[in-house]
Amino acid sequence: MKKLIVVALVSFYCAVSFAQESDTAIVSRENALNVYFDCDYCDMTYFRQNFTIINYVRDRKVAQVQIIVTTMETGGGGIEFMFQFVGLGRFENLTDTLKFDTRADATSDEIRIKQLDILKKGLVPFVLKTPFADKVMISYEGENEKVEESDPWNNWVFSLSAEGFLNGQQSYNSIDMWGNVSASRITEQIKYETELDYDYSEDKYRLYDDNDSLIYSANSYRRSSSFEHRTIWSLGDHWGAGVSFDAYQSTYSNMDLGMYLTPAIEYNVFKYSEASQKQLRFGYQIGPKYNNYTDTTIYNKTEEFLVSQSVEVNFKYITGWGSIRTGIYWSNYLHDFNMYRISTSVGAQIRLFKGLSFRVRGRLSMPRNQIGLVKTESTPEDVLLRQRELKTQYSFYASVGLSYTFGSIYNNVVNPRLD
Repeated sequence: MKKLIVVALVSFYCAVSFAQESDTAIVSRENALNVYFDCDYCDMTYFRQNFTIINYVRDRKVAQVQIIVTTMETGGGGIEFMFQFVGLGRFENLTDTLKFDTRADATSDEIRIKQLDILKKGLVPFVLKTPFADKVMISYEGENEKVEESDPWNNWVFSLSAEGFLNGQQSYNSIDMWGNVSASRITEQIKYETELDYDYSEDKYRLYDDNDSLIYSANSYRRSSSFEHRTIWSLGDHWGAGVSFDAYQSTYSNMDLGMYLTPAIEYNVFKYSEASQKQLRFGYQIGPKYNNYTDTTIYNKTEEFLVSQSVEVNFKYITGWGSIRTGIYWSNYLHDFNMYRISTSVGAQIRLFKGLSFRVRGRLSMPRNQIGLVKTESTPEDVLLRQRELKTQYSFYASVGLSYTFGSIYNNVVNPRLD
């Protein structure tokens, strides 16, 4: 009985201490700014640990400020981060946008330090309207002369990448190797991009009986390589034009060598400077193709010259209620308009109401232009191991999801133990 009384007293003390701690936390939080983050590229743990005079809330409906973070790749291979500060409730007339660029070799620590600096600066007008205004101090280091940086690389950026994978067991093993070399030079007026890829995969399957005797084996090999160069010119705030040259080889697609030369033009309803927030782009391409096939195709060809065209429309919009990305693509060969491909894609994340979000992503394609299919009949291994491209009326992928959260609106505490 004494032990039970001691346990009860200890439990009651812990509960009272927790309640008192919670009450104190609530009192201090009531007057702080409620901030909701839309950021897939932020270290929120770092923010919570180093900027504690705001409330990090889980629901936009209870926020006073929403911060939407979007990114775009810069010409030097780095990233431009755009922070949109959107006032809600009594701050609805207060908005701002701040940007900063990172170098291609910037570390994750350097990026999050700069992100936190932008976060603090952007929230100053909001915090000044709270009781925490007396905690804000503004300092000015003095006017600095702007100096043009000397760039011995003349905006060229080079990248080398390679990766290998190995996994297996008694009845199966797999090897994958991948390599990439790229070079780019991006300025406001013109963009050059060159890329070389190589990919190799090998899968081996073995089936044994109860006595560990081999009764079946199958091997699958796939190899591909590609080269791409694009030159793109800026034609004002809404237009762009370019030309690309592609060459590739693929055992899966029955291609010894394919070469494409494709001029293109594009119109964006919105200014390209707003591309990280919203886009509505219309593009058109047309150009010659040369295909040299590994095996004779279903059209009795071992090589051929073709001309193809394509049209595409892409839409992207990111705002407070969520984001949506969708597009539709059409291409066909000019010698036969019945040889076409049409595909559409969609991706969206929408906040339906407090705590409930809806996500959808998918792509549907109808390929009627599989001009390089092998003439010989496919074996069971070809089908099961996907060693070569097979005729199909459609291809698709889709995902749909819902998430619902409830409870405390606050998300301030950081406790990484046993994570």
